[in-house]
Amino acid sequence: MKKTFCAKMIPYLFIAPTVILLAVFSYYAIGNAVFTSFTDKSSNFIGIRNYVDAFHDEMFLTSFKNQVVITVAAVFFSVFFPLLASELLFFIKHKKISGFIRTAFVIPMLVPSIVVILIWKYLYNPNFGFNTILQKIGANGWIHNWLNDEKTALFAIVLIGFPFVSGMYFLIFHSGLNMIGEELYEAAIVDGATNWNVVKDIHLPNVKPYTKIVVTLSLINSLSGFGLVAATTNGGPGFATMIPALQMYKVAFGDGNFGYASALGVVLFLVIILLTMVSRKLLKDGE
Repeated sequence: MKKTFCAKMIPYLFIAPTVILLAVFSYYAIGNAVFTSFTDKSSNFIGIRNYVDAFHDEMFLTSFKNQVVITVAAVFFSVFFPLLASELLFFIKHKKISGFIRTAFVIPMLVPSIVVILIWKYLYNPNFGFNTILQKIGANGWIHNWLNDEKTALFAIVLIGFPFVSGMYFLIFHSGLNMIGEELYEAAIVDGATNWNVVKDIHLPNVKPYTKIVVTLSLINSLSGFGLVAATTNGGPGFATMIPALQMYKVAFGDGNFGYASALGVVLFLVIILLTMVSRKLLKDGE
């Protein structure tokens, strides 16, 4: 009896450290943030005033609009371009060439994202990069201070990372295509299917589970991260490129108002959960 009980407890003992660490460093932090969101700068309880202020805060509303633009672009780019690259690689039958291309897509994963961001910031520098190229080809009318103009700053940030073939997302789609059974291709050959028919009728339906993963990851990364904006424009000019996560950071560590920052964080957390659930529901209904 004791041996049976001990055997049943072994799996729980293995996962116990992970559960304890999650409880201490994740769930406690979330609970504490929710509690703090009902307090002011002096830690006095003020009810839902922070939440009311958030939805009347011009900077917060603008930051949310900016976040919508960045997130929609990020999700589209994260799905379309890695999937396109995976499809193109699939139809390259030469093993050495396909292996080289696959490696070329994966190697950039070794480069820290902040390095990539700083390279793009250099390219947007008004005295170097793109402006130098435009000047040399005689397109002086296009020369611009891309990151310091309210009309172009957000657009410039959205384009950082072109051609948007993330190594991780590429590998997810590449693995998905390789998991498709050979019998489907054999049937397609018998039916005289073209490459487009293979993509439309075999690939796209079968990579939907992998698309869910990519959409979920890109949503979370886009909504919760602020390194891209912080390293390029820091939310400026004005707050033309401000996003909720960066505003939350500035309010907390710049103004010392952890109550209001926590309220912004809770709103952002709920939006991430809601959008993740909606996206998964839409993808599920499309199956």
